[in-house]
Amino acid sequence: MSRCYLDTNFVYAHLRSRRGETLGPVADWRVRVLAEIEDGGGVISALVLDELAYRLVLAWLRDDGESDPLSAYRADPSAAMRAARTRLSSVWKAVDSLSLELQATDRAVVDAAKALMARPGLAPRDAFHTAHALRAGCDAIASSDEAFDSVDGLRRLAP
Repeated sequence: MSRCYLDTNFVYAHLRSRRGETLGPVADWRVRVLAEIEDGGGVISALVLDELAYRLVLAWLRDDGESDPLSAYRADPSAAMRAARTRLSSVWKAVDSLSLELQATDRAVVDAAKALMARPGLAPRDAFHTAHALRAGCDAIASSDEAFDSVDGLRRLAP
C-alpha cells in the first residue's frame, strides 16, 4: 500500500475549495491525492494541524472583511480564535473524515529533522514534514512546495 504525507498546503486547498467550483489543476490534484490515500494511506503530523488552523483563521479574517488579517490576529488572538471556533470545529470534523494517521513527533523525528536542516534546500518546517513522512514510511508527499523534490525516498504529488 502506498503511503502519502499530506502537507498543509494540500489540506488547506482541499478544505478551502467549494463544491462545484472549477479549480483547474488544484481539482485534479485533489482527485489524485484522495485516490492515493483511499485505502488508509494518508498521514499528517500535528505540525500540519497547527499550520492549517493558523492559515485558516487568517483567511477567515480576510473573508470577513479584515484588510490586514495578520495585524488583527496579532492584536487580539483570543478574539480571532473565538470568532473562528465554530468554523474550526467544522474543519476538525472534515479532517477527521479523511481517516488520516497522525504521526507523532518523537526523538527520531526531531533528530531526522535536524539532519535534514543541515542539508541545503530544506527550510525547518519542510525538514520536520519530511522527517514525519519518512518516519511514517511514506513514499509520497502531497505538496505544492518544490523543496520536497530534492528529498530522496519521497515523490512529490504536485498540483
